[in-house]
Formats: sequence, C-alpha cells, structure tokens
Amino acid sequence: MKAIIITFLFTILSGFAILPDYRILFVGDSLTAYSGGWQHKYAKSRGADYDNISKGGKRTKWMLEQMKKYPLDSYKYNEVVIYGGINDSFSYVSENETINNIQQMVYIAKKMGAVPIVIVGYDPNKVNTNTIYSNEVETRCRNRYIKLQNRIAKEVKWCVIVPMDTTVTRRDSDDGIHLKSSGHKKFSKWVTDNL
Repeated sequence: MKAIIITFLFTILSGFAILPDYRILFVGDSLTAYSGGWQHKYAKSRGADYDNISKGGKRTKWMLEQMKKYPLDSYKYNEVVIYGGINDSFSYVSENETINNIQQMVYIAKKMGAVPIVIVGYDPNKVNTNTIYSNEVETRCRNRYIKLQNRIAKEVKWCVIVPMDTTVTRRDSDDGIHLKSSGHKKFSKWVTDNL
C-alpha cells in the first residue's frame, strides 16, 4: 500500500497523475515496433500498461486503417501515441496525405477518449546518414522527411506534439534509420521530458 501511495504522489508531482489502470496505445512503424524499445521504456516510466500496433515498413495510411478497427466508445486507452511518416517520406506519398492521415488518427484518439500524442521524431540530419540507400536517394528522402516533420509540428492540431529529438545521433543507430539500445533510451527520455 505504501508503494502505491508513493508511486501516486510521484506521478502527481512529476506532472502526470497515472492511475493503476492507465493504458497507452502506440501506433507506428518499425521505429516504434522494436521489442523493449523506446515505447516500452516510456510506458514503464509512466507506470502504464500498453498495446503496440506498430509494424515495420508500414506507412501512415496503414496506421490509420489499424486505428479505425478500434471501437470508439471503449475508452480503453488514456493516451494514443502516434509516430509515423518516415516510410511515407522514403516513398512517394504526398506530404498532404501523410498530414491528413496523422490528423485523422488524432481525431480517432480523441473520440476514444484518449489524449493524442504525436511524435515528430529524431533529427534526420543527425541520424539518416550512411544508410543502405545511395547518397542521392538518402539525401532526397532525408530532405523530404525533414519537410514532413516541420509540417507535422506546425499543422497537426488538437494533440500534444513532442518536438524533434536533438539528442539521438548516428552512433545511436545501426543502419542510419533504426535506433539501437542507446538510441531507444535517449529517445524515450526525450519523449518523457518534452510532454
């Protein structure tokens, strides 16, 4: 009982009143699908249980379709954390379509009674180098992703926006795209500190 009271007081003092049944839904691509990754660390730092419907290689259109499958009146989640767009940028999905998909996910989260949290992501200039792509493709895709991130930060409404991470670097990634353990640790801390 004493531990529960201490945990409750800590969460109130830290700005978040986490209740025993606090639940988070993560929606994303491979950047959020890593077992024990940043999303796991974030949820545990919040004392929350979570579900993760993220999957590698998926675009925001797929993410939106997954969210549409959830009953809007279940009130199962307190937060819905949305992090996507890099695969849209590395393909030819228009920025407008990606922004619209993310905004629609925000609307669904709100209808579920959850707080929608949109993650802008890490700084591509610090991470997206020496990838599996040619220099030309890497540069084009990185530039597209940066433009998309700027638009997400400015245009997506009615949600909490976690700004671009400035702590993760290329050393925190094995392939210049996906984070390794050190990157997940830094990214989780960034998300928590910037809510």
